[in-house]
Amino acid sequence: MPQRILVGVDDSLASRRALDRAIRIAAEGNGRIGLLTSAPHPPLVIATSPIVPPASRSQLSDEMVDWARTCVEDATELVPDDIPVMKLVAHGEPAAALREEAERGCWDLVVVGQSERRHRLRRPVGARLRRSGVPVLVVGEQAPDSRPSRRRERRATSPVAAKGV
Repeated sequence: MPQRILVGVDDSLASRRALDRAIRIAAEGNGRIGLLTSAPHPPLVIATSPIVPPASRSQLSDEMVDWARTCVEDATELVPDDIPVMKLVAHGEPAAALREEAERGCWDLVVVGQSERRHRLRRPVGARLRRSGVPVLVVGEQAPDSRPSRRRERRATSPVAAKGV
């Protein structure tokens, strides 16, 4: 049973489900949890409109760090008091930050959430962590039994099914 569990957290439902799973694992094995959020770097080019004053890169960076700290604090409140928590805020790409911490932090397991949304240009964080030396548990946004079957969805909306034939 893993005793040191690193969890990638943000403000998504998938992250919340991953944290819930990590809490169950830690509670069963008398473990501890590390909560890591990575504050993304602001874009090189900042788009502005004539109405909104432009924000500087440093202002955006500060806002990203504040967001990351808020994510870690919110996640900490969800962990029971009897499970020790380490709070971690990193900078940059989430998969890279998790991989770095997993390799240097003596973690037994990395737990991440995976959203149902797919980004065409990027693989999910869990897939990018496969080459990590630490086992990775990817938790989906929905429970497997609650996902509607695509076949059932198509049947329910087909004209034949609607007529009752």
